[in-house]
Amino acid sequence: MEEKFIPTPEWAELFCNAVNELEGYKKSAKGWVWPILFKAIELPDDVKNIYNSNVIGWKLDLYNGTCRGVEWFNDASQAEAEYVITATYKDWVSILEGKLNPTTALMRRKLKIEKGSYATVLRYPIAALYLVKGAKIAWERTKGK
Repeated sequence: MEEKFIPTPEWAELFCNAVNELEGYKKSAKGWVWPILFKAIELPDDVKNIYNSNVIGWKLDLYNGTCRGVEWFNDASQAEAEYVITATYKDWVSILEGKLNPTTALMRRKLKIEKGSYATVLRYPIAALYLVKGAKIAWERTKGK
Protein backbone atom coordinates (compact mmCIF):
# COMPACT_ATOMS: atom_id res chain seq x y z
CA MET A 1 0.00 0.00 0.00
CA GLU A 2 1.35 3.34 -0.94
CA GLU A 3 -0.53 5.21 1.77
CA LYS A 4 -0.20 4.06 5.38
CA PHE A 5 -3.23 2.22 6.66
CA ILE A 6 -4.70 3.83 9.74
CA PRO A 7 -7.96 2.28 10.91
CA THR A 8 -10.67 4.82 11.71
CA PRO A 9 -14.34 4.72 12.69
CA GLU A 10 -15.19 5.84 9.13
CA TRP A 11 -13.15 2.95 7.70
CA ALA A 12 -14.93 0.50 10.04
CA GLU A 13 -18.36 1.70 8.79
CA LEU A 14 -17.22 1.37 5.18
CA PHE A 15 -15.85 -2.09 6.02
CA CYS A 16 -19.26 -3.24 7.23
CA ASN A 17 -20.94 -1.76 4.14
CA ALA A 18 -18.40 -3.36 1.78
CA VAL A 19 -18.93 -6.78 3.37
CA ASN A 20 -22.64 -6.45 2.64
CA GLU A 21 -21.87 -5.83 -1.04
CA LEU A 22 -19.93 -9.09 -1.41
CA GLU A 23 -22.15 -11.94 -2.63
CA GLY A 24 -19.36 -14.40 -1.85
CA TYR A 25 -19.40 -13.34 1.79
CA LYS A 26 -23.17 -13.76 2.00
CA LYS A 27 -22.84 -17.35 0.79
CA SER A 28 -19.67 -18.35 2.65
CA ALA A 29 -20.74 -16.92 6.01
CA LYS A 30 -24.14 -18.61 6.27
CA GLY A 31 -24.37 -20.03 9.77
CA TRP A 32 -22.00 -17.49 11.35
CA VAL A 33 -24.15 -15.60 13.89
CA TRP A 34 -21.69 -13.94 16.26
CA PRO A 35 -20.22 -10.44 16.42
CA ILE A 36 -16.43 -10.34 16.17
CA LEU A 37 -14.27 -7.80 17.95
CA PHE A 38 -11.03 -7.25 16.06
CA LYS A 39 -8.31 -5.73 18.24
CA ALA A 40 -5.05 -4.18 17.07
CA ILE A 41 -2.15 -4.11 19.54
CA GLU A 42 1.45 -2.92 19.36
CA LEU A 43 0.33 0.23 17.58
CA PRO A 44 2.89 2.50 15.94
CA ASP A 45 3.39 5.80 17.75
CA ASP A 46 1.41 7.87 15.25
CA VAL A 47 -1.65 5.62 15.67
CA LYS A 48 -1.24 5.56 19.48
CA ASN A 49 -1.18 9.36 19.43
CA ILE A 50 -4.37 9.60 17.35
CA TYR A 51 -6.36 7.44 19.78
CA ASN A 52 -4.41 8.01 22.98
CA SER A 53 -4.49 4.25 23.41
CA ASN A 54 -2.35 1.13 23.10
CA VAL A 55 -5.15 -1.02 21.69
CA ILE A 56 -7.89 -0.07 19.24
CA GLY A 57 -10.74 -2.22 18.00
CA TRP A 58 -13.73 -2.56 15.76
CA LYS A 59 -16.62 -4.93 16.36
CA LEU A 60 -18.58 -6.17 13.37
CA ASP A 61 -22.06 -7.52 14.09
CA LEU A 62 -21.89 -10.43 11.65
CA TYR A 63 -24.99 -12.53 11.20
CA ASN A 64 -25.71 -15.14 8.51
CA GLY A 65 -23.73 -13.45 5.75
CA THR A 66 -24.43 -9.83 6.58
CA CYS A 67 -22.84 -7.13 8.68
CA ARG A 68 -25.63 -5.58 10.74
CA GLY A 69 -23.49 -2.82 12.22
CA VAL A 70 -20.14 -1.82 13.62
CA GLU A 71 -18.80 -0.38 16.86
CA TRP A 72 -15.48 1.44 17.11
CA PHE A 73 -13.30 1.46 20.22
CA ASN A 74 -10.51 4.00 20.69
CA ASP A 75 -9.50 1.85 23.65
CA ALA A 76 -10.52 -1.74 23.07
CA SER A 77 -8.76 -3.16 26.11
CA GLN A 78 -12.08 -3.70 27.93
CA ALA A 79 -14.37 -4.18 24.89
CA GLU A 80 -16.30 -7.45 24.66
CA ALA A 81 -17.89 -9.69 22.03
CA GLU A 82 -18.67 -13.38 21.60
CA TYR A 83 -15.55 -13.63 19.45
CA VAL A 84 -12.43 -11.54 20.05
CA ILE A 85 -9.54 -11.75 17.60
CA THR A 86 -6.33 -9.87 18.32
CA ALA A 87 -3.25 -9.20 16.23
CA THR A 88 -0.46 -6.68 16.12
CA TYR A 89 -1.05 -3.62 13.98
CA LYS A 90 1.76 -4.86 11.70
CA ASP A 91 0.05 -8.24 11.20
CA TRP A 92 -3.33 -6.62 10.46
CA VAL A 93 -1.61 -4.52 7.78
CA SER A 94 0.07 -7.64 6.34
CA ILE A 95 -3.33 -9.32 6.10
CA LEU A 96 -4.88 -6.26 4.49
CA GLU A 97 -2.03 -6.02 1.98
CA GLY A 98 -2.49 -9.68 1.03
CA LYS A 99 0.93 -10.68 2.39
CA LEU A 100 -0.59 -12.86 5.12
CA ASN A 101 -3.60 -15.15 4.69
CA PRO A 102 -6.00 -14.91 7.68
CA THR A 103 -6.27 -18.69 8.09
CA THR A 104 -2.49 -19.05 7.98
CA ALA A 105 -2.24 -16.18 10.47
CA LEU A 106 -4.55 -18.08 12.85
CA MET A 107 -2.55 -21.27 12.52
CA ARG A 108 0.71 -19.38 13.12
CA ARG A 109 -0.89 -17.59 16.10
CA LYS A 110 -0.36 -14.18 14.50
CA LEU A 111 -4.12 -13.80 14.85
CA LYS A 112 -5.08 -14.85 18.36
CA ILE A 113 -8.57 -15.90 19.32
CA GLU A 114 -8.93 -14.40 22.79
CA LYS A 115 -12.55 -15.46 23.06
CA GLY A 116 -14.65 -17.83 21.01
CA SER A 117 -14.18 -21.22 19.36
CA TYR A 118 -11.04 -21.72 17.30
CA ALA A 119 -12.67 -24.72 15.58
CA THR A 120 -15.72 -22.67 14.60
CA VAL A 121 -13.59 -19.87 13.15
CA LEU A 122 -11.65 -22.38 11.06
CA ARG A 123 -14.90 -23.62 9.48
CA TYR A 124 -15.24 -20.27 7.67
CA PRO A 125 -11.97 -19.75 5.74
CA ILE A 126 -13.67 -18.41 2.60
CA ALA A 127 -15.73 -15.96 4.67
CA ALA A 128 -12.48 -14.76 6.28
CA LEU A 129 -11.02 -14.03 2.84
CA TYR A 130 -14.13 -12.04 1.94
CA LEU A 131 -13.81 -10.07 5.18
CA VAL A 132 -10.27 -9.16 4.14
CA LYS A 133 -11.58 -8.15 0.71
CA GLY A 134 -14.21 -5.95 2.39
CA ALA A 135 -11.53 -4.33 4.56
CA LYS A 136 -9.45 -3.61 1.43
CA ILE A 137 -12.43 -2.11 -0.39
CA ALA A 138 -13.13 0.10 2.64
CA TRP A 139 -9.50 1.24 2.76
CA GLU A 140 -9.57 2.16 -0.93
CA ARG A 141 -12.74 4.18 -0.33
CA THR A 142 -11.19 6.12 2.56
CA LYS A 143 -8.03 7.15 0.68
CA GLY A 144 -7.86 10.76 -0.37
CA LYS A 145 -10.73 11.92 1.83
